[in-house]
Amino acid sequence: MITIHRLPPISSPFDRQALIPGWDQERVARARVLIAGIGALGNACAADLALTGVQRFVLVDFDTIDTTNLSRTILFRRGDEGRSKVQLAAQRLGELVLDNDPHIVPLETDVVWNLGWGVYRRVDLVFGCVDSAEARAAVGAPAWAFGVPAIFGGIYGYDGGVMMQGALDGPCVACSFSRQEWADTQRRYSCDQVRRQLAEEAKIPTTQVSSAFTAALMVQENLQILHGERTHLGTRLFFAGRWPTLERFAVRRSPRCPFHQEIREVIELPDLSYRLVAGEVVERLTRLLGTGITIALGRDFLLTSRCKGCGEELPLWRPRQRVFEQDLVCDACTLVRRPPVVDPQIQTLRALSTQTDTRVLDLSFDELGTPPLHVLQVQSSQGTHWIELTGDLPHVLPGWPGNLPTR
Repeated sequence: MITIHRLPPISSPFDRQALIPGWDQERVARARVLIAGIGALGNACAADLALTGVQRFVLVDFDTIDTTNLSRTILFRRGDEGRSKVQLAAQRLGELVLDNDPHIVPLETDVVWNLGWGVYRRVDLVFGCVDSAEARAAVGAPAWAFGVPAIFGGIYGYDGGVMMQGALDGPCVACSFSRQEWADTQRRYSCDQVRRQLAEEAKIPTTQVSSAFTAALMVQENLQILHGERTHLGTRLFFAGRWPTLERFAVRRSPRCPFHQEIREVIELPDLSYRLVAGEVVERLTRLLGTGITIALGRDFLLTSRCKGCGEELPLWRPRQRVFEQDLVCDACTLVRRPPVVDPQIQTLRALSTQTDTRVLDLSFDELGTPPLHVLQVQSSQGTHWIELTGDLPHVLPGWPGNLPTR
């Protein structure tokens, strides 16, 4: 007689999804995910990904928790009002990850101006869960440039939409912008292209179900991309929640879209940092690439303007994103409330070279508005080079795993 010894079944939290033909749990576990915006959509995406087995997250947001967030966010609860969204989300997300050693990096910063493009190079999937067209374009541009699949969600009332932008080809998220969305990219800025002191906050009517369903679609689409299915890149999903209906349609690449910068090769320089003085970086890159280099700042540095009240020259010496409307009016005109009738005639600097004013070259890249771990565009007699400020990596993404073959 033969005795059969039945071994106890090996149990895993991911047993059910492992039954899906072609499913690769190891690939999911290795995935490095960037979630930009940790409100309603970002919360739901992060939770779904963690429960699917993703362990490595970069979370980006600069906002604090408001009472209105509590009904639409799984990671926040009563009593969290006023706390940092990204810091608390990282803590609570760590409790959801079904692995003993999650790696979650919270970056409390403005995704438009203060997130270096080197971060995008070190992730495998990007989730755009931001609520403005300006932020979506800012997230989409570096993801497209480095060929990282990026997916964007939007919600309104009972409805929602998901856009999968192309990677190094096809449309980016901005290619699908309506005229209203292009106008929205300027919502934070005055007619002089400096910051409004109090830009109107976008308040979007929605429900918990709309954000949860949209986030679920975003995660589902990106899990397919992670497993090598890329036929949905360059398409948009729309669902109408009242009926409900779900439609997919293709998005055309716009020849006029300004966000299609392709970056194939990046030179990593661990001795360069955004904390370094600009003149020192110019000298080091001259030794590396030869004379006659030009470093594009990628943003405007404002030198001077005319007071909009009296016309006197005003020193600014700040990047455009750190200049506000009131900075274009002198103290005397502000005191007497003189009407702003003068053209400010702002003097702008957009690139650095050995010929740049030494007062500018004595400033750090931080003071010039360049974020840490950024990728600089450098022109030389040999052509265009992309130089990363890799010296910022340890404090931006501490202990972050290197390049993994997940794409």
